[in-house]
Amino acid sequence: MIRGLYSGAAGMLSAGLREGVVADNLANSETPGFKAKTAALAAFAPLLVGAAQPLALTLAGGGGSAWTPLGAVDSGAIVDVTAINWAPGQVVASDSPLAAAIAGPGFFGVSTPQGTQFTRAGDFRLDATGTVVTTAGHQVLGVDGRPLQVPPGLTVAGAAQSIDAAGVVRVGATTLGQLAVFQPPLNALTPTGAALYALAPGAAAPTATAGSVQGGFLERSNVDVVGQMAALLQIEQAFASDQQAVKTADQTANVAITQIGTVM
Repeated sequence: MIRGLYSGAAGMLSAGLREGVVADNLANSETPGFKAKTAALAAFAPLLVGAAQPLALTLAGGGGSAWTPLGAVDSGAIVDVTAINWAPGQVVASDSPLAAAIAGPGFFGVSTPQGTQFTRAGDFRLDATGTVVTTAGHQVLGVDGRPLQVPPGLTVAGAAQSIDAAGVVRVGATTLGQLAVFQPPLNALTPTGAALYALAPGAAAPTATAGSVQGGFLERSNVDVVGQMAALLQIEQAFASDQQAVKTADQTANVAITQIGTVM
């Protein structure tokens, strides 16, 4: 009975966590460069069960063990790790002249208050200071490791903006620099926001290099909306089943406590 409560409660907990992952995927299905996540399940630490001997037998046996191990029993599943699907999203044309998509592997580097982070989202723009930034306002880095920006004193209002196949950013006749493409180890990246990733502590920092870039294009999210909706329905059904299991175990325990062994 108690094991049933544990298993059902563990199932409800894991269903809630998986639902959160799916909800985040669906919420970012239109976020450029977003990578879908998947929650992987693992078993709770197994419980060691055994049989207790009656006290009289224990005393008669001259101090033998009062508990005989019978083995281990699983007590349910829980979300063990959230894996990221690094498959590229669909590349589509954009109306923004500073939009960019990486052709092949790699990430753009951006400067954040927490240090350099990485993204596949190339929906860039010029801010009021003439610096190339992301939609969140993070400065985009060039191959020299510095932000791409219009030289001080140069007026570029109304000037044409472009990014060529080598990632060279131009505003009018002025070249701001070349977009850097980084190749960090995927297993060392940790999500810090929508389509933004940081290196795990202790991981070696990747070198900024030039890469093949498609100017005027954006990489879309790789979220499979239909598949995620189907997963959401499965999770809701699993939650309902585990909830019913908890109710049944609770009712059984109530009968055992209040009715079994009652003297009539």
